[in-house]
Amino acid sequence: MELVVFSLLLGVALLSFLIVLTFYVVWSRIVGLDPTVAQRFVSLTKIKRFVMALLTGALLGTGVVVAPSVRVGVAGIVMLAASTFAALLLFELVQYRSAEKS
Repeated sequence: MELVVFSLLLGVALLSFLIVLTFYVVWSRIVGLDPTVAQRFVSLTKIKRFVMALLTGALLGTGVVVAPSVRVGVAGIVMLAASTFAALLLFELVQYRSAEKS
């Protein structure tokens, strides 16, 4: 039973962050900004991207394991994904404003 719950929560985590990253890039393009975080990630070497993906997966996996229930785990994942999306949007706004003032 634990494997099923772990798989479910990990799947929700992966899908939610994939959707967040897709929305981030699409939103940036719609408003006419360059998605600088995505561009910086793509410009990294393969080994650095691998290490970053491995660390992110380990953090998500650890978060899924310590979730006390499925509902709490899904709620936490969704809140984390929404917070990440908001942080990315704020970062892009600050980048745009600082470049505009320069």
